Amino acid sequence: MSKSVYSIVLSDEVVAAVDLMALRLGTNRSNLINQILAERVSVVTPERRIKDIFDNIFRLLDEQFIQDSSTADTALAFRSPIAYKYKPTVRYSVELLRTPEGEHIGNLKISFRTRSQAFMQILSSFYNAWISSEREHNKRDVKYFADSDRLVREIYFPKGEKSISSEQLGELIGEYVKAFDAALKGYFASADMPEAAAHTVSEIYSNALKNGIDKI
Repeated sequence: MSKSVYSIVLSDEVVAAVDLMALRLGTNRSNLINQILAERVSVVTPERRIKDIFDNIFRLLDEQFIQDSSTADTALAFRSPIAYKYKPTVRYSVELLRTPEGEHIGNLKISFRTRSQAFMQILSSFYNAWISSEREHNKRDVKYFADSDRLVREIYFPKGEKSISSEQLGELIGEYVKAFDAALKGYFASADMPEAAAHTVSEIYSNALKNGIDKI
């Protein structure tokens, strides 16, 4: 959806109220005015579609997930605690592109603040187990990127789908996050038995296939 620059005359009071609302919503004046007008004339903007997707993602997540209020209009961030020694927290961030790049529509970012070497070694083994399960069941060439403190997994538009609703796409992403989080916690619960922990990851991934996590 293309955008152009237009000149409009607004009262100072309206602009002040819009700026305050934009600040609360983590967006800017232009985006907020564009969204308000789009809703008024029934035009679905990329921002509206992204918000609908995010609403459906979070609807699927249970009370273990705590939403981060400091997210932008194209990102949804939330945290979930892990039952491991000092109770570290995993942070998830779903970031969607306003303009998809082919089937690539966004990224899922997973990060931790801890620098415990023992924790990071277990985490690395979990990542290997999860990616191995993914590559076994997902026919797509899923791209992962890793650096010192986070793992990034690309999110794709489902193959073979000519159209998919915001609700359906949000549910697929939400189911993927739920399965990943369950596998992560299951792995750490059996971390002292690596083979059993890896089997837990494979089992959770396989069971979640019925929810379509291999489609994205």
